[in-house]
Amino acid sequence: MGGTIQFQLIVAGAITQSQGDYIIAVNAVTADGTSVNPGEPAGMPTVAEAQAGSFTHWDQEFVYGFDTAAAPNGFNYAYKALGTGGIVTFVPIILTTNQFIFNPSLSTGTGVNNTLSITLPIAALSIRSNPNGTQPPTVSSPAAVLLHVNYITTDNTAQHVPQDQLGCCSLLTSGYDLPVDLTKSATYFNQLTSPPTKMGPANPNLFIAGGQIIVTPGS
Repeated sequence: MGGTIQFQLIVAGAITQSQGDYIIAVNAVTADGTSVNPGEPAGMPTVAEAQAGSFTHWDQEFVYGFDTAAAPNGFNYAYKALGTGGIVTFVPIILTTNQFIFNPSLSTGTGVNNTLSITLPIAALSIRSNPNGTQPPTVSSPAAVLLHVNYITTDNTAQHVPQDQLGCCSLLTSGYDLPVDLTKSATYFNQLTSPPTKMGPANPNLFIAGGQIIVTPGS
């Protein structure tokens, strides 16, 4: 059977689709230590890279929020493609109903509807843009064996102003990284716990309080 990975993103308030976007950004790394997108470095995807338009360490993104209200599954899951002049676009990865488990309104701890959860096939994390720059996408060979993961929230304005990301220092985070081994069964929880001194947005629904990642490799 194929392996799965479950991402859970926890906020201080409640997951509220109309108030912003909840983003899981990943950099997928193959066995030879390079990104699934050839010529790109391995490392943590950040808000700063998205704002600069470089998306240097972004290979895929999962988005749930005001931008996905009309999306087929209620969310957008996509891989990065580089166009002419280095323009970045994210192309949807189409998952059928038997390929994922999605719940945007789980309750964790004393919170209510404060947790977004998505379970995806590990194999999907190896999907990247076609090296010839055309559709369809390509499954990277060798496959991805490691992820660098970041959770990000943005507001619901046309500018998609970033509100929060993982780490101790909100949008000023530097040097924080979360590597996730796709080859071993593991639960990552403590690494996603926000310290009590963390600064964040005034809107608790966009304040990232922590999360959990569960890796279940295939048999």
